[in-house]
Amino acid sequence: MARLSVNELSVTYRTEGGDLTAVDNVSFDVLDNEIFGIVGESGCGKSTLGDTFLQLLDENGHISGGSITYDGTNLAALSEKELAENVRGSEISMIFQDPNASLDPVYTVGQQLIETITKHLNLDRSAARERAIKILDDVGIPDPGDRIDDYPHSFSGGQLQRIVIAIALSCEPGLLIADEPTTGLDVSIQAQILDLLNDLAGSHETSIILITHNLGVVAEVCDRVGVMYAGNMVEIAPVEPLFESPEHPYTRALLESIPERHGIKEGLTVIPGHPPDLRHPPDGCRYNPRCPDAREVCQRIHPDNREVPGTAHSHRAACVKHTGFDLGYDDSVPLDRGDDTQATPRTDGGDR
Repeated sequence: MARLSVNELSVTYRTEGGDLTAVDNVSFDVLDNEIFGIVGESGCGKSTLGDTFLQLLDENGHISGGSITYDGTNLAALSEKELAENVRGSEISMIFQDPNASLDPVYTVGQQLIETITKHLNLDRSAARERAIKILDDVGIPDPGDRIDDYPHSFSGGQLQRIVIAIALSCEPGLLIADEPTTGLDVSIQAQILDLLNDLAGSHETSIILITHNLGVVAEVCDRVGVMYAGNMVEIAPVEPLFESPEHPYTRALLESIPERHGIKEGLTVIPGHPPDLRHPPDGCRYNPRCPDAREVCQRIHPDNREVPGTAHSHRAACVKHTGFDLGYDDSVPLDRGDDTQATPRTDGGDR
């Protein structure tokens, strides 16, 4: 059963150079107790997508189309007051990249946990403190009964991220959004945080959206994954089929760029060209200026994300070559690009 359903969602930013659609007609579901990964290059729209669920967009951003349905409620239609009182923290929580930016240095971690618990749950401070100690223990903080009164500066980076996760889980949300939760942590601590998220998805009956650029992280913990490119969700599949048989050329290029898959001695594989400026996206498929498989039809048709015929699992891709479109794709005739072999470089400076 779907915990979250995103249907034809679009998010637009107003900029001096014109409107920029950072998320364009995106649809996917997140199932109960699953970890759903969202991957893509910097600037593909994955962090904007995560912020949209709780309407944490910058002032110049807005939902320009579609719906976000969580347990039957369209989050896109809720007011700021309704989100603050009934959704944020209690139903949906978010873990940001930098735990130092998420914690107030002048308050103890216990004060910050207890404040969250008393705001959303009908508990007095004594009961809230007991709950805070338990959740700190759940996320692996040693001696939580003593350390609850310590300030953030006395914890390591990995412990701070565990505390941020504890705050996010303190009110038993149904959905946890983790935006690059292992960035800046060393490899051993990253592994611990990923193991923790994996355990929490089952023990707390929480669905998790894991936003990352790291395909190794996705392979480690996710059940399914959505691949984003230039604001579009270009492929959605269970992790194993996606890694073994990617159906979109961009996904294939991402996987081929992982050094561990092919060995350092063979050299690093890079994706030629640049992501497009989303104020002036290319016609047709947005990946076509960088795609080695592109044909003339790819410059005309902006393909929908459709079920891939013949796959044993639910596998969707937005590509005329791989989804059975009868639109004139001819594998024997390459696209004549002339001198235009790369997409227009980004000029907005964004990393969303």
